[in-house]
Amino acid sequence: MDSYTKDTHRYAFELVKAARTMPVHLAEKLQHIKQLRFNYQLKALRKRINKRIT
Repeated sequence: MDSYTKDTHRYAFELVKAARTMPVHLAEKLQHIKQLRFNYQLKALRKRINKRIT
């Protein structure tokens, strides 16, 4: 499993764990979950850009 998939799973698991104690829309606003989502989106963007260049 590559790191691209691991980031997706890490984000999903953290979101589920936080959503057990609060509504999902509030869990998504937590700083560590925002950071996981940002990292995942950044890697996806880099991957898409590299596909277009090569």
